[in-house]
Amino acid sequence: MNILKKFFSTIVKLLLTLLFITLLYFSIAYLLTFFPTKSSSTKEPKSKTIYLLYSQIHSDIVFKIQDLNLTYLKEFNSKKRGYIAFGWGDKETYLNTPTWDDLKISTALKALFINTPSIMHVQYYKNIHIYQDIKTIQLTKEQFKEVKNNIYASFKSPKKIYRGYGEDDYFYSSKRYYNLFNTCNSWTGEILREANVSMSIWTPLSQNIINVLP
Repeated sequence: MNILKKFFSTIVKLLLTLLFITLLYFSIAYLLTFFPTKSSSTKEPKSKTIYLLYSQIHSDIVFKIQDLNLTYLKEFNSKKRGYIAFGWGDKETYLNTPTWDDLKISTALKALFINTPSIMHVQYYKNIHIYQDIKTIQLTKEQFKEVKNNIYASFKSPKKIYRGYGEDDYFYSSKRYYNLFNTCNSWTGEILREANVSMSIWTPLSQNIINVLP
């Protein structure tokens, strides 16, 4: 009987600890949206435009196709107009989860609590303005160049290519690792922050990004 009581007591303590860690994680993420890093002032006009496509879980950085040199992404060479979206995330989750309904608990736990391999997801869109969850970001030419360079730096060289979910997207190997503190949205926030865009210090959630952007 004592063994059973100890067992249940241990389970309760573990659950309470997990609950506390979860609340702490989301509380810190939420509070950081009120303290974004400030972008350095510049007299250079913000003549370039990129976009942020987002959901409650994920975010992608999007370019007009004519603003990209597609020699690096030859799979999209046939596309002359439209948009190219870049996202980053856990390899197993990306490759085996076409929709969030397909996400397994074991895959999610592994991605969060272990340093897991990652991949880049690149997708072509004919039109992104049909989506409601989109942000427009104005950049200087220097910021724009920095964003592109930071994204390209996330690819592993030589690239290993995986088929995507359809005819208009591909996955590429990445040199980075995914975990609880380095999420798909952390990647997006880091790319923008390093290009001198005002951004939360840490962006584990998509809300950390979109709530800071105008």
